Amino acid sequence: MHQFKKIGAIGGAITLVLCWPLAVGHIGERVIEDGIAQLSNEGVTAEIVSYKRGYLSSTVETRYFVADPELKEQLDIDGIPTELVVQSNISHGLLSLSAHSTIVNFPTFPLTVDTVTQLNGNTDYQANLQSWSYQSEQTSQGDQVTMSLSPASLSGTATVLGQVTFEAKLPSLQLDFESGEKLMISELSASGDGQKEGGFWLGEQSLSMKKFNVDDTQLDSVFAMDNASYKFVSSQDSERDRIDTQHLVDVAQVTSINGNMTEFSLDFALKSLDSTAFSGLVDLYQRNPSLGQADITEIAPLIETLFARGFQVEMNNMNFRLDEGQFKSNWLLEIPEGTNNVSRDPSVVLPALQGHLDTQVSDGIVNLYPPLKQGVDELMVMEMVKQNDTGYQLKANIEGGELVFENGQKVPIAALFLPLMMSGSAGY
Repeated sequence: MHQFKKIGAIGGAITLVLCWPLAVGHIGERVIEDGIAQLSNEGVTAEIVSYKRGYLSSTVETRYFVADPELKEQLDIDGIPTELVVQSNISHGLLSLSAHSTIVNFPTFPLTVDTVTQLNGNTDYQANLQSWSYQSEQTSQGDQVTMSLSPASLSGTATVLGQVTFEAKLPSLQLDFESGEKLMISELSASGDGQKEGGFWLGEQSLSMKKFNVDDTQLDSVFAMDNASYKFVSSQDSERDRIDTQHLVDVAQVTSINGNMTEFSLDFALKSLDSTAFSGLVDLYQRNPSLGQADITEIAPLIETLFARGFQVEMNNMNFRLDEGQFKSNWLLEIPEGTNNVSRDPSVVLPALQGHLDTQVSDGIVNLYPPLKQGVDELMVMEMVKQNDTGYQLKANIEGGELVFENGQKVPIAALFLPLMMSGSAGY
């Protein structure tokens, strides 16, 4: 009897092994169907055209098309396909599905995508684009453009919970316009780790490039940017229902026909934003960038909540150098919790402001721009600006909507901008 049980167990295991590829194929089909359904949004629609499931492999054909009529019209004008049909050859593994995908109706676009999807839906992906050149359609305006790409790649992971990682690399991109102008980008890379919640990205994203250059019809550089990077960081405190965001920008050098700038850096943050209100505003804008009256009515309570709960706007650092000197600044504006009725009476915001301000600008920059010089002179007369060895400094605390200087003088924060605006108007 014991031997019969052992034989039965072995037979059951063999049967399971033989049936497992069918089970994997069935589970995989459900995973793919769910994934395709989640890809559709207001701009792009995704659907499964056919799914041929076999014992050890399957073939899937999916269709992606632009649903936004304005975007579709623009792509049609440029001669860019608004519909892609993708064929995926899927292999059934023991615990995962491996797929190799190519574009069927756009064979001149040398893109392949390889994915490995676990049975729980988590996916590793790798997309590769070979060297590619594209020429737009000739239009009545004669603005034909040729785009050339070097081999590029995109890889990462995506989980069923919405967590995404990605890393993209594009060694070079060049646009050649019919007029003879050129735009060139080299060593472009991007990465990210996070997930989208309520229309807003939580996590990190970064973008960098070694060179961005624009040439005129004589192939002379009219604008160039070297070693530029951007990083976005956001986090959510679920218990407090708050969101913090930070934007970091660094550029080694910018050269243009108007002059040169070096060592540009910016560190800007929005802190303690009400999660529900902020996500609602982001989602509303993404759904309709051109706001109508109905949207404005929907915005009002979101803005009311945002200000009532309070938040901070902070420029941790802004710094750059021109040929004539340096500018650097940091400031903080805080809307305290309990700032109510903003949508009905926006004037309640200024008296509620708290924070600080510290800005320094060198003599060379001030003297280069007469309207700025006049404004700074006015602020010095009002004892809001001090002159030091390197230039001019404005430093003050912000209390109840007033600038409070070291000498105890208090002035409304709006008074800071009045001399600059008046002198700027006189310069035209």
